[in-house]
Amino acid sequence: MSNVITKDYTDYFKGRDWVHMLGFYAQDWRKFMTDHNRVFGSGPFFYTTNTFSRLLFYGDEVDCTGLEFHAAYGTWGSHTIEVVEPVPFSVPTMFSEINSEGEPGFNHLHIFVEDLEEAQDACEFLKIPVITVGYPDMANAIEKAKATGTDVEAIKKNAGKASFMVCDMRKELGFAVQLIAPRAQALHNAIIGAKDKWDGSAETMFIPLGGK
Repeated sequence: MSNVITKDYTDYFKGRDWVHMLGFYAQDWRKFMTDHNRVFGSGPFFYTTNTFSRLLFYGDEVDCTGLEFHAAYGTWGSHTIEVVEPVPFSVPTMFSEINSEGEPGFNHLHIFVEDLEEAQDACEFLKIPVITVGYPDMANAIEKAKATGTDVEAIKKNAGKASFMVCDMRKELGFAVQLIAPRAQALHNAIIGAKDKWDGSAETMFIPLGGK
C-alpha cells in the first residue's frame, strides 16, 4: 500500500456485487454446518485448515505462529456459506474483534476485488478501517490449489501477497466486508458446482479440500 494516495477512490465500492457468501464464526465448525444442514438443507461442505505466513490487525503485525482457521464452505440455496473456527480464538483477528468466543454468529460478507493492495488504498482514502489482512502460508495454499484445480503457478506468482482483508463498515452499515483476490474464484466455483452433484447424504456431506 502506498503512503501517498493520489487516486480518487470515492466510487470504489459502487457497483460491486457481493459474492453471495456469508461468513460466520463458530467454536465447532462441523457442528455448525451439521446444524445448518438440518435446518436449511444446505451443503455439501468443503473443509480445510487455513494457515498464514503473515497477519495484520488494524495495521499491526500479529504473531500468527500456530494460528489455524478451521474452515468449511458450502452452498445454501442459490448462495454460499462459510464458517470458521479460529484456533486459538485469542489471536487478534476479525473473529476476536466481532464475535464472542463460544457463541456462533455472523462475521462478514464477501466481495471480489481486482487487487488487494489497491483495495487497501481505497479503504484508507475512504477512511474505512481494515481489521485484518491475511497472507497465506504458501505450502498450504498450493495444496488447496491442487485440490480445486487452480493454477499452481499462478499461486506461486502471488507469493508474499495478501489473499484477503476484512474492512470494518460496522459504524455506518452494521457489518464487515471481506475483500478477496480473484484467485479465490476457483474455490467459489467448486462450491457452487458441488451442489448439483451431491446425493444429499450425511456420509458425503463433508468434502476434504486439502491444506493442513
